[in-house]
Amino acid sequence: MSEKILNVDYESEMGQSYVDYSMSVITERALPDVRDGLKPVQRRILYSLDGLAGSDKPHRKCARIVGDTMGKYHPHGDSSIYEGLVNMAQNWKLPIPLVDPHGNFGAVDGSGAAAMRYTEARISKYTEDVCMKDLPFFKDQFIPNFDGTETEPTFLPFQVPNILVSGSTGIAVGMATNIPTHNLGEVIDATVAYLNDPEIQLEDLLALMPGPDFATGGIINATPEELYNVYATGLGKIKVRGKVEVRDIGYGRKSICVTELPYTMIGGTAKFLDTVAELVRNRELPAVVDIADRGDKNGECLCIDVKKGTSDEEIQNIINILYKKAALEDTFGVNINCINNGKPEVMGLKKILKVYTDFKYGLYDTKYRKLLAQQEEIREIKMGLLTAVDCIDLIIEILRGSTKVADAKACLMHGDTSNIKFRFKGSEADAKFLCFTEKQADAILAMRLQKLIGLEINALKKELADAEKLIKKYTRLMESRDAMKQQMIDDMLEIKAKYAIPRRTQIHNYGTVVVKKAEVVATDVAVLLDRFYYIKVVDANVYEKNIDQITKDYRFAVKCQNLDRIAVFADNNQVYTIKVADIIKLQAKKNTSKKGGGSLIGRLADKGIQVFEFCNMNGDENILFMDCIEHFVTDKLLFVSKQGLAKVVDGSAFDTTRRAANASKVGDDIIYIGKISEGDFIIAQSEKGYYIRVDAAEIPEKGKGAAGVRLINLEGDDVLESVFVGSTKDTFKVGDNEIIFTRVKPGKRGGKGSKLRF
Repeated sequence: MSEKILNVDYESEMGQSYVDYSMSVITERALPDVRDGLKPVQRRILYSLDGLAGSDKPHRKCARIVGDTMGKYHPHGDSSIYEGLVNMAQNWKLPIPLVDPHGNFGAVDGSGAAAMRYTEARISKYTEDVCMKDLPFFKDQFIPNFDGTETEPTFLPFQVPNILVSGSTGIAVGMATNIPTHNLGEVIDATVAYLNDPEIQLEDLLALMPGPDFATGGIINATPEELYNVYATGLGKIKVRGKVEVRDIGYGRKSICVTELPYTMIGGTAKFLDTVAELVRNRELPAVVDIADRGDKNGECLCIDVKKGTSDEEIQNIINILYKKAALEDTFGVNINCINNGKPEVMGLKKILKVYTDFKYGLYDTKYRKLLAQQEEIREIKMGLLTAVDCIDLIIEILRGSTKVADAKACLMHGDTSNIKFRFKGSEADAKFLCFTEKQADAILAMRLQKLIGLEINALKKELADAEKLIKKYTRLMESRDAMKQQMIDDMLEIKAKYAIPRRTQIHNYGTVVVKKAEVVATDVAVLLDRFYYIKVVDANVYEKNIDQITKDYRFAVKCQNLDRIAVFADNNQVYTIKVADIIKLQAKKNTSKKGGGSLIGRLADKGIQVFEFCNMNGDENILFMDCIEHFVTDKLLFVSKQGLAKVVDGSAFDTTRRAANASKVGDDIIYIGKISEGDFIIAQSEKGYYIRVDAAEIPEKGKGAAGVRLINLEGDDVLESVFVGSTKDTFKVGDNEIIFTRVKPGKRGGKGSKLRF
């Protein structure tokens, strides 16, 4: 047979293949079906459990459940199946778990479940009653599994909107879903209200089902308008926060106890405690003295103990800091994205209830049509048996006179007596009037003689009467949509009475969290930078007492206040702004030798912190000048390059909030930056020994982005080596020689300069 080669455009083929893959992930893995609120893997797990481990059967090993599900229905790996099984069993994720677990299925703090070979599970009684008991009515709607050896359901007939009750979370290709859980009783009330009035306003539905109800409890911090927008569109954000109690722990001390976690903190309690500890180290929670997880199997209790004498106002501010900075209040992004008619769709509450109630009408129509057919068959058989009892002698004679079952059956159904030998005259004539249906004939032929007992006959009559009542009921349901609706409502209210639990999550509008910043008292300090570029902050008194040693050992020493900012100028034409408070904060954090506290201000003996942790330098730069911005903002700064260019810039040009900015474009290689005042002189020294003394007034003031002017005229490859600024009474050092400024011959800006003799 010849093969035909097809020419296919690679781009279009890849595009179509990716679309097919995306839709497969969206519809077959990540998003739940709006009808039953389940993803395919969840549906297959529950279907496997229904046949393998019912609620009245012993728990089965999860490895067996996973293997059964994977081998028959879900060939995508055991990890995804076990994860789905565990999630449906965890009572801190689902208010009413769909699976009944036995063993270690993890904990709310994020610890994982034990391996599937250790844990056991079975379907929960809730799932069995609310979903599985009606599944046999829909066997004709099953589809073949992946290899055609089994059949599986495309939906499970939940009698409540499980998409709302159990919620769902999933990430697909290009889209995601994040549906919160809701209270079963409230969902049923809202569904009943919608059934009674499909035109009901959303506000009225939200009066019955005001918002999500998380298994962890907690508090939803949202306005009615925010919740309305979420349920109107299916999209939105709501704030969720933990529930906090302030408890007296004795000795005049109090403890802030998180008794209910926000849903967003599931698996993150350790991170929360670490964040609180970090806030304590950073001195943002100075009143906190102890942090502990005092929870047990019955619930979480994360405790933050505070110092004795801490006021109620201070405690409330600590709680607000926990809300704002430790994720005790977080955002839950609602995205009600689910599969409707095979396609993903974001739905509001009314659309969900419409789709679900339409689906439920279809379920009930199929269910009661089949129940009606069953009862009509029962009625047919019972009527045939009672008729047979009335003429039992004739039937016995027919059976005794038959050589084959088929002959007796033909006689019972059609009055065919040709193959029957009758013992009494007249019996054949009576037999010719028999006209039982096939089902009645089969039942008569299978009937035992004990049915002739009086009590058995009465039982047949009762069964017939019961069948008549049910037929009447089912017929009324099939003929009246109002009757069908009432039956749905009655069934859901029965579920509510049996399984509904009180709401766990409170809904309040607390507004935005306001953290009252502690007032920082201005104190005198000194910022020191050594020759290895380690920076630290010491107390001003320490600086004053050790000024001679500091002058000798440190490149720069700036006396300032803890609220000031330091400017660091480097030879890469950049200026870096550092808050003194940031140095103090990191200094306290790294001072591990002082457990639980100590002064925020460092000691002179401390090593300090690499300045590069505050500045975006690569470590090759040379720092030319460092001072407090508040000090030089009213002064002038002199910039001199290696090529002999110079300019003066107003200090206010560097009063910026940016952490790094351009300092100058005076030249390629700046060798000097420093303050300059009226009456000062500038001495420039070149590598070849030329010196020039220029009056500072000759250097023009320019912007920091402007080029410089010629300070000294350098010849050939000569470059500047040093720059000194001072008055005529000052001195400068060249090697071991101390030279007074007047020793250098004065000159005009741009002069060649002269050499000195030592």
